[in-house]
Amino acid sequence: MWFLGIDIGTTHVKVVGVTAEGVELDPLRTRTPVNLIDGATFHEGGEIWDCVRDLVRAYAHGPVQDVGGGLLAGVAVGSFGQEESFPVDDHGTPLTGSRAWWERWPERTLHAAAVEHLDSVEHFRTSGMRFRDNQSPDRIARLRADHPDVWAHTHRWVDFGAFVTFQLSGRWALSSTQATHSQFFDLLTLEPDQASLDLVDIEAGLFPEIAHPGTRIGALLPDALPGVPIADGAAVYVGGHDQVMAAYASSVHDGASAVDAIGTAEYVMLTSGAFALDERLHAFGADVERGWMPDQYVLGWGLPTGKILQQLADRFVDGDFDRLMAAIDVDLPSPPQVHLRVNDLHGRAEDLFDVEGVEERTRPDDIVRACLTDLSVQIRDTVRTMAAIAEAPLDSIALTGSLFQRSELVRHRERLWNLPLRVSPLREAAAVGAAELARASHTRATSTVGDRIA
Repeated sequence: MWFLGIDIGTTHVKVVGVTAEGVELDPLRTRTPVNLIDGATFHEGGEIWDCVRDLVRAYAHGPVQDVGGGLLAGVAVGSFGQEESFPVDDHGTPLTGSRAWWERWPERTLHAAAVEHLDSVEHFRTSGMRFRDNQSPDRIARLRADHPDVWAHTHRWVDFGAFVTFQLSGRWALSSTQATHSQFFDLLTLEPDQASLDLVDIEAGLFPEIAHPGTRIGALLPDALPGVPIADGAAVYVGGHDQVMAAYASSVHDGASAVDAIGTAEYVMLTSGAFALDERLHAFGADVERGWMPDQYVLGWGLPTGKILQQLADRFVDGDFDRLMAAIDVDLPSPPQVHLRVNDLHGRAEDLFDVEGVEERTRPDDIVRACLTDLSVQIRDTVRTMAAIAEAPLDSIALTGSLFQRSELVRHRERLWNLPLRVSPLREAAAVGAAELARASHTRATSTVGDRIA
């Protein structure tokens, strides 16, 4: 018997199995399908579901069969943030794709009064989130304004984790780790924030019912995963935000309360029982979201580090990522006049970052080393500030994610941070977290106990 964790990531979809005895099986991954429309990247729900289904079938007949894993007993799904959501009709059929979270529109559709409210300290105290252009409020306003025919048939607004969970179980659920990313729900109570809903002129029923991670949603539909042997009573459990799933895996395997997870985006997380949602956190630009336990919270702060590194490589070293890594793997001073300035993700800057102080004689390798030094120092200072806010000791920081498999980046951070860093042995932390969550939930669940619908 085994349990499946699915991680729908920006660049890859990953699956990991964990046996009933807790043995982690080898992972399997494939590229996340994308569409380019007018130069912008989109993800499409149906294509991602097809990708997940095919990957799970290959996994069941590959790594699972190779070790005699037996029958699939439970599934949970992690996915990138609720910021990337899309409309479905009353049958659960996607009506449009979802513009990728890093894309920018040239202008806002949401009216100024709504933006001011959603980015206010007062609203931050409710949702734990600041306004960003790529979150649900502006996306919904844009859909309604630009595609009224689609809006007229929209029954629900769902993230990719909720959509895949629906395909597996036939039931909708919005993970509590994703709900407040919409800015329409109260962080503490998970009740709808009516003032925010009214500003955008929508009803709370547009979103699926909220459920905590580990909630048994229902039986795994017998035809959801063709060709995959399924145990009697196999169930689907609520997963959540991929970064929270990675933090859960780190907690289970490493005992870490501080996690730095990096892929296309980098997200630093500290877990705690509560955080004061005050002006300091608002100005700091942090997110506070629900954790994997009902009374747990995660203080998070993110940057699109992976995107920044790739764009630096494209701009200065002909797209050679290995050369970029080699440039930071030397203990040499950087040009003092060169600086990387990451643009405010809450603002309207078109580019992710600007590079300042580049002179004609400055070597490209020195430029990227200076930029990555600035970036690493900014993240280090952020980690220290978060620990001070949370009043949490930094005994160790677990490093997870694909980019921390690059030893050059780890050594660069170690030289600059002077903090206890430990690379997690987990190869696909978010998928492992989802699988471990399904396993733990199955262990304690019965037909009548274990549901924790908010």
